[in-house]
Amino acid sequence: MAPYWTKVSTILAGADAMRKATQYLPKFIHESDPDYDFRRLNSKFTNIFRDIVENLAAKPFSKEVALGAKATDRIKKLAENITGSGDHLHIFSANCFFHGIANAIDWILVDYTKNVPVNATIAQEQALGVRPYWVRVPAQNVRAAYSETIGGVETFVHIRIKEDTTERDGYGEKTIQRVRILNRELTRDEKGEVISAADATWQVMEKRKGANGKDEWVSVGEGPITIKEIPMVPFVTGRRIGNSWRIVPPLQGAADLQIEHYQQESGLKYAKELTCFPMLAGNGVTPDTGDDGAPRPVPVGPKSVLYAPANGEGQHGEWKFIEPSAQSLKFLAEDVKETGQQLRELGRQPLTAQTGNLTVVTTAFAAQKGNSAIQAWALNLKDALENALRLTALWLKEEIEAEVTVHTDFDVETDNVEGMKVVLDMKKEGLISRSAAVAEAKRRNILSPEYDDEEDMDKILEEVPGADGDEDITASATPPIDDPDDPALTQAA
Repeated sequence: MAPYWTKVSTILAGADAMRKATQYLPKFIHESDPDYDFRRLNSKFTNIFRDIVENLAAKPFSKEVALGAKATDRIKKLAENITGSGDHLHIFSANCFFHGIANAIDWILVDYTKNVPVNATIAQEQALGVRPYWVRVPAQNVRAAYSETIGGVETFVHIRIKEDTTERDGYGEKTIQRVRILNRELTRDEKGEVISAADATWQVMEKRKGANGKDEWVSVGEGPITIKEIPMVPFVTGRRIGNSWRIVPPLQGAADLQIEHYQQESGLKYAKELTCFPMLAGNGVTPDTGDDGAPRPVPVGPKSVLYAPANGEGQHGEWKFIEPSAQSLKFLAEDVKETGQQLRELGRQPLTAQTGNLTVVTTAFAAQKGNSAIQAWALNLKDALENALRLTALWLKEEIEAEVTVHTDFDVETDNVEGMKVVLDMKKEGLISRSAAVAEAKRRNILSPEYDDEEDMDKILEEVPGADGDEDITASATPPIDDPDDPALTQAA
């Protein structure tokens, strides 16, 4: 998957990264290096792919990722700073979702503060500031991942993670190459089937110069993982290839088409530049040559004079400009536009570039196509977060039923007005209650999530005319009855 990840990371990095990557803008046959460098460094790049990923990744996070009601106070406190670096669970989830869509897979490592005394109490751990924390591991940094089915459950048994660090070296910096190895030794039967796996261990290897001057890997730390399992959780948006952890990327076609769009745009820009500068032709003119016999450059511009002297027979040459036809540019421009539209469709987005020319049905269908894909990915993210919470609870030695709420109700965002009219008509006909109508309005973001139905009902009753002092109003409106036996007065009352 490395070639795909390299392509995606280059695209997401923007125009400068694309211009540096020569493999995405090939050199013409017989093109000189200076001409190629000029064309490549001035190429045009419209990053539609990143816009697609940004829009797809933003949808589930219009509402905050929340913990279930059964989460303990310690888990809730950790969720406010799940990484230990200030990132809320919502922010961490959004970042993981973005990279999971782009790379087809992303990883969560649930780690724990090192050097904790054995059998330390909760009070001692809190005093030392030790805690579990989440680390997002990019797909490119997971160099190997192997899993086996143990006890009917797929379990990771070996993972290697690239963990290079950068350290200050005087007034400069140096990069230290490291690899973290998470492993569980396996026990197999005579047929080679896995029977059981030992408790998980960790080890960090560092690349150093040996005594003979050659590079060698040296262990700089190792030990057991006290929760006994490898605390890694994958978040997958593509489809796995067999039992491996290679994934078919859902946006692979869009990434390939983005490269095609980049090449087309750059070609169109280069063609326009060539077309905008007509060529000067000298017909019947003998070129002036230098000492080496090569023709001298001809000056061109408003302050230049070109001569075409006559020969002995009275014949003379002429200068004229040759302008290339611009008809091909129109074809190239239409081609670039069509490729951009195909790219947005592959990215499961409405064709925003031509929204004015699309019918309501077409636009709704395109939006629904994107929503269905994101809903499936959001549910995968929910599973990944809940698995990470389970590992967090293991570190904390707590028994909890991990539950996370991720927003997946995107369909209501496309028909808020018309859909709410139907809800209000149902309320008017008595088919649903006022509470149900209010709940639906909150679901559609018409009312704020903080809206309190009961508190607002109290205010409504306060605003009803005559709600205060009803007894006094009733008494003043009733005429006094002097003689209770008088039929006329009784009738009037």
